Amino acid sequence: MLSGSFLSPHYSIYGHIDMADVFDRIQFDLLIHGQAYKFYIEVALVAVLVYVGFTDFRAFKISNNLVLLLLVLYVFFALVARTPAEIVSDLIFSGIIFVVLVWFYTKGGIGGGDVKLVTVACLWTGPHCALLFSVMLLLLIGLHVFAAWMGWAATKPKAGRFAIPYAPSIAGALIATTMLGCL
Repeated sequence: MLSGSFLSPHYSIYGHIDMADVFDRIQFDLLIHGQAYKFYIEVALVAVLVYVGFTDFRAFKISNNLVLLLLVLYVFFALVARTPAEIVSDLIFSGIIFVVLVWFYTKGGIGGGDVKLVTVACLWTGPHCALLFSVMLLLLIGLHVFAAWMGWAATKPKAGRFAIPYAPSIAGALIATTMLGCL
């Protein structure tokens, strides 16, 4: 054991690792390297969103595991880039959006996977980037509806109408919000 080394944890007099020291080291590491971690998490976010959008576009299905992965990535992102107050406001905001979207789900206007994906996307954007995300989402859904109307994008019959997959638009809007530096 290298006593006093920055790499080795300090032990208490009882032979246990001093957790306060471990947390201090983690905070110091995040302070020094936080921006790099934030970048890597954003890259992972974009990669997962591209896959989610592509699979929903092809199969009209959003995997719960992928939504869970986006949630886990948010937790890592929040630890690096958000204050506790911002995390609370993100949670409240996404909770409100979830309640509104569940109402649309009960009316058949949106699928369950889309409800979960938008809720997690709102965690990422928070109230401070919600306007940018909403504008991008509206534009991308409009383009997708136009492409479906022209026969360029697949649709799926649903209750006497045609449905489009929303995940490509949701993913694109969150990617655009990320690339524009709003997160």
